[in-house]
Amino acid sequence: AMSGREVGDGLYLLGAADRSEEAARLVGYDKIPSILPVAPAGRGLTAEQKVRRTVARSLAESGFVEVLSYPFIGAGQLDELRIDEGDARRVTAQLRNALQGDKSHLRTNLLVTLLDTARRNISRGNGDFALFEMGMVTKPEAGAQPAPQLPPAVRPGAEDLQSLYAGVPHQPRHVAGVLTGQVELDGWWGKGRAASWTDALAAAQMVAERAGVEIKVVSASAYAPYHPGRCARIELSDGTVVGHAGELHPKVIEELGLAPRAAAFELDLSVLVAAQAQEPHQAVP
Repeated sequence: AMSGREVGDGLYLLGAADRSEEAARLVGYDKIPSILPVAPAGRGLTAEQKVRRTVARSLAESGFVEVLSYPFIGAGQLDELRIDEGDARRVTAQLRNALQGDKSHLRTNLLVTLLDTARRNISRGNGDFALFEMGMVTKPEAGAQPAPQLPPAVRPGAEDLQSLYAGVPHQPRHVAGVLTGQVELDGWWGKGRAASWTDALAAAQMVAERAGVEIKVVSASAYAPYHPGRCARIELSDGTVVGHAGELHPKVIEELGLAPRAAAFELDLSVLVAAQAQEPHQAVP
């Protein structure tokens, strides 16, 4: 169909695009050369993209399988992880039009969805695995005003845009992993080895190393959903907490149906990338 108007026995084309299309039809599309535009030179990957690819590749080479899960959770899933009511991870952003009524909140940590994926694998008969996920979490501030619902088909003004951006919560990118069952299977080579909290800590340290950031490991007394006596807090040199690693709490393992002594870790990858930019670099002689 072409835009135009009929006058007498002919059709007068009104638009330039319509005239070009009619000329191309008469001459023949096969006679028009195909010339691709020259792509401008880019600057390559950003620092964050390089870190993300390096971390994902290193975890995969270490035996972890990457998974992607939906970021929607229910309040009951935080109870399963034994997260206290006063914990900052309890402050969630709630969706007005959730896909599932029982999962109307956005996750504030990756373990809440990653452990659900682990539970689903175990229920399907897969009990020996190591999974990791890299994705964003949503961390709204307590008492923050929600983003306004602007009218459609109307260009928002500067004040509307400012209020809209102010209502968007902080969304850092995290990386998390979980190990359950045997990390080294039984075979003719001998007896296998079950996953332990040291494997989760080693994976967390490897993530920081691949990000190019020096960290220190501090013993953590209690941090859900980890075992109080087998949990490590990962910090930067200035004391900034990056994440945790260790064995999961026995009650969490029982609630989720995981294998005994299952371990996990979670790190704030956005903090690691920001710390990498501040690391001093020695000049090449």
